[in-house]
Amino acid sequence: FDARKKPSRPVMEIYFEKEFNNEEGVKTIAEKIKSVKLKDIVSSITVNFGDKKLEMVVDKIAVKTLHSSIETVIKRLAEKNFIAKLNDGIITVRAEKLNFKELYKLKEKLKETIISGIQGIEQVLPVKRENEYVILTSGSNLKDILNFKGVNANKTTTNDIFEVGQILGIEAAREAIITETQKVIESQGLDIDKRHLKLV
Repeated sequence: FDARKKPSRPVMEIYFEKEFNNEEGVKTIAEKIKSVKLKDIVSSITVNFGDKKLEMVVDKIAVKTLHSSIETVIKRLAEKNFIAKLNDGIITVRAEKLNFKELYKLKEKLKETIISGIQGIEQVLPVKRENEYVILTSGSNLKDILNFKGVNANKTTTNDIFEVGQILGIEAAREAIITETQKVIESQGLDIDKRHLKLV
């Protein structure tokens, strides 16, 4: 019980409404919610100090895997206030007013820019449990996941206690603490009555 603001390994279990609870539906949602950053879809990022611009070579196969297009990537960069242009598979971002140090900072900022998916969801793993499908994630973003079409908000969980408290309220956070504690105890082969955990 260390009450840290962020768990060392934030994870979620995402459940689905009946119409999306099939292999194809869950696979599609998994691809849509996984956070994809610019560095995941470019093969290289070069700083052109002479012309004060950054040049990124697009990995066309990676973009295709996203079920997206390079034009969509340019549009997303524009939404993030980057002035980007596409020429022969190379995305160029101009920054005439920046000095050398600021150009490097811009490069790092661009690499981490989210192009698609939900922020915080780093990895996704669709699994089948008896008659239903579940997506296990590395990373957590309860607020955005609960608003995602097809997600069963009543069953979806996260191990981020503070996030649960903020989004669902203090009673839900209390229940999450009990559930997480029970998981740890059971993994150690111990059998402790849930009422004892509630008392604690």
